[in-house]
Amino acid sequence: MRNQDGRVDAYVTNDSVPNFLFRNRGEGTFEETALRAGVALPDRGAPVSSMGADFRDYDNDGRPDLATTALAGETFPLFRNEGRGQFRDTTAPSGLGSLTARLSGWGVALADFDNDGWKDLFTANAHVNDEIESFEAARYRLPNAVLANRGDGTFADASGPSAVGAQPPRAHRGLGVADFDGDGRLDVVTSALGEPAELWINESAGGNGWLRVDLAGTRSNRDGIGAVVRVGAQANGMTTAVGYASSSHAGVHFGLGRAERVDVEVAWPSGIVQKVAGVSANQVLRLTEPEK
Repeated sequence: MRNQDGRVDAYVTNDSVPNFLFRNRGEGTFEETALRAGVALPDRGAPVSSMGADFRDYDNDGRPDLATTALAGETFPLFRNEGRGQFRDTTAPSGLGSLTARLSGWGVALADFDNDGWKDLFTANAHVNDEIESFEAARYRLPNAVLANRGDGTFADASGPSAVGAQPPRAHRGLGVADFDGDGRLDVVTSALGEPAELWINESAGGNGWLRVDLAGTRSNRDGIGAVVRVGAQANGMTTAVGYASSSHAGVHFGLGRAERVDVEVAWPSGIVQKVAGVSANQVLRLTEPEK
């Protein structure tokens, strides 16, 4: 994750104790700043059983936000980036408090599944205790959840019969996101304890455009890890870290809505800024980092 100072920071979720945020000082050392930044604990002041995390801009203000999963009764905390290294707990006003109160989540991804230009939320769910049904009115195996971004700072449950993730309940854990069938819509693969991996092909309604940016670093690292790509009001970072015990390597994806052409800007980890104007929608754009 980045706090827009050009250096990659590290966020660590912890189970039942405060989370960590290690700020990159830029001279080879890190400083733990989670409590000061507002992401160590939700607003109620008690730690939760934090599991997966994803760090992307859900409200299109140009600053990456932080989505996490936790266990039943704790909700899935959402922290909005206020700038200057500060975050605000928006779990309740975003609607995630009520939507996730009864869920136990592991893998999590902020990704634009309907290509409308707003990142949605996918969570891989299951209770932590495989004996929970013997002594509590709860279920061990749970279906995954798709929570659609309404574009106004709130989310709605989209886990219906036609949604990505609509499926029989299982003991889900990890997840990965990529366009597996090359149709421009992001798909999801999830793992489940004791059962085969599940590949969920995105069949969201078509019509919206998309763009995938694949990066090749020269002065920066080979895959452009840590680069920030901007397309219009949207920003997204190149990372393979996603969710819980998982990784995804699928370039940097943008839903474009009805836009047919967009301007692309890449801020490489080396400090080089690369701009490409008038890029056509519905393609994979491969960019190599310039020398200067």
